[in-house]
Amino acid sequence: MPFPNTENIEIRLPKGMVFTHEQMFEFCEINDIKRVETDFENGFFTLIIKPMNTFKAALFTAQLLGAMISWNKTKKLGVVSAETAAFAVAELVWREADTSFVSFEKLGKELQSFLNGICLVLPTLLFEVSSTHLNAKKDLAKTQKYWMPAGTDYAVIIDLEKKEWHFFNRSTVYSTHHFSEKFIAPADLPNLEIDFEAIINEIGV
Repeated sequence: MPFPNTENIEIRLPKGMVFTHEQMFEFCEINDIKRVETDFENGFFTLIIKPMNTFKAALFTAQLLGAMISWNKTKKLGVVSAETAAFAVAELVWREADTSFVSFEKLGKELQSFLNGICLVLPTLLFEVSSTHLNAKKDLAKTQKYWMPAGTDYAVIIDLEKKEWHFFNRSTVYSTHHFSEKFIAPADLPNLEIDFEAIINEIGV
């Protein structure tokens, strides 16, 4: 089922009808849907089919994911996931991050469920990459409404258009930084530093 790379497509089910985890994953597999989120409001369950990233955002995200995987191979502190990992931020409400990391300490007994695609534990650290300032503002709003109140520890929202990144530290309040300033993670994620400006220069777009 091809979808244009523009805006989200929302499919609202009849009132009272919901998808189980298994039904949602089966629906995505049958229809070749790579990125999906869900909402549940006033008794209506909605599937939100997200467009694929732009070329620039996809390249940036790939480099970012590689940096996280490389760091985690050394530290072995948890699990790094790409954009297809969906997290339960509220009842029947699932959200995806472009890149995420969940510590083994936080996963605890939920590790196997997490590896099977049922992410009931919120990320220790997540990254959202936006190709436009408008989309970055939407990601900031989503982080303030869902990610942080649900229990995410740290979140970084990356605005490729303005070359800025915004950092949430266990709060819905964030700080704003230019790409010239490296991201240096808090002490519980030791030696994790990411140079966003270097990534931009490397991908060359």
